[in-house]
Amino acid sequence: MYNVQLANVNMYNVHAISDSVFCDKISEVISSQDIEQIVCYGIGRLSTCKLAQFQFAVLVNVLQKSPQIQKCLVFDPVLSQSERTFITQYMEVLPENDMCGRRVVCNTLFYMIHSSKRMYDNVLKSNWDQLKYCTLIGNSFQSYLLHSTTSSLVKQVPHIYTCTEHTKEDELPKFVSHHNVFNNTVIIEFLSSADTDSVFVNTLPADISEDGLEIQ
Repeated sequence: MYNVQLANVNMYNVHAISDSVFCDKISEVISSQDIEQIVCYGIGRLSTCKLAQFQFAVLVNVLQKSPQIQKCLVFDPVLSQSERTFITQYMEVLPENDMCGRRVVCNTLFYMIHSSKRMYDNVLKSNWDQLKYCTLIGNSFQSYLLHSTTSSLVKQVPHIYTCTEHTKEDELPKFVSHHNVFNNTVIIEFLSSADTDSVFVNTLPADISEDGLEIQ
């Protein structure tokens, strides 16, 4: 019964946004960047959170429009067993918390809506010498520069601070179904050239302590 309720809520959302220009924009990015897999961290409680339901519905919709995606992996420590079972109808749930430290070996979209700065920084840290494989949908790194002090960023999220000038941010279309679902969400691409690759390989920010490796 619990799974049926989840399915009713989420499949209604998938149907409602099936023609959304918002989903089309993400699908275009997947195509243009030759994305082969999606990693989703921090999706939230699908059974109780409306924002999480919309975010999951968008992800399912994008997968349906992107047959080239070979794998979609999801993790959030707050997910119940029923929610995990429901999600596996559409994608794979990671068996354990890798602390947003998954190292990728193919073109990958990290789908991380409204995640914490530490979560984004852990993704960057784990893939620092191969960010050419990574595209990220999440909070604007530029907004962190505008609203945080340099010293706090260098101390707490050095990888975000170091890489931001070598990224390209593209705004997503307005999500008309609910304005809070994707506010401050952008597509982040990591620029690749001889110069930027040298920055990522040779400029290594100070390591974050293990205490910082957590999904919050």
